[in-house]
Amino acid sequence: MSTLSDSIDASGRLPLTEAELAAARRNVARHLGTHPFLPGAPSSRSLWVVFVGEWGIWTHAMLPIDDRLDMPDRMHVARLCEIAGLCLAPALCHADEEALVVLRRPGPAAISEADAYIFRLVCEAAAGRETAPWTFYVTGPDGAKQCFRQPVQRPRRPPGVP
Repeated sequence: MSTLSDSIDASGRLPLTEAELAAARRNVARHLGTHPFLPGAPSSRSLWVVFVGEWGIWTHAMLPIDDRLDMPDRMHVARLCEIAGLCLAPALCHADEEALVVLRRPGPAAISEADAYIFRLVCEAAAGRETAPWTFYVTGPDGAKQCFRQPVQRPRRPPGVP
């Protein structure tokens, strides 16, 4: 099985170029969907928080949800989304990193009511917190679909401060 870093061709060079960062943003969610879903596994649906920045790609969280495609257990998924919201905090050492929140499941690339529910819970968990810019994806064997992209918000500097 390959790694998330294999989703771009960076040839081991750091920092990543703008082109490599753009490729990572496009390919990480799709790459996660290509991994096989094992029959009988206790969890086929999972929520990933992956950060992408000039110093690489790394997973902050992989939260197993369940082995269903319909509406999840509300209390269980609410707790998982709260953890995902906490994991969206910006890194102190790399200010320009972006987060990809990826709902990985074995279903088609269309957005279901259950997918939308999980997305809403992640948004609620992130609301009121300082987060890195983030994008929400739904992915599976049929490909990845971007559902939301939070605009990049740079901190405002007082007048006269470069």
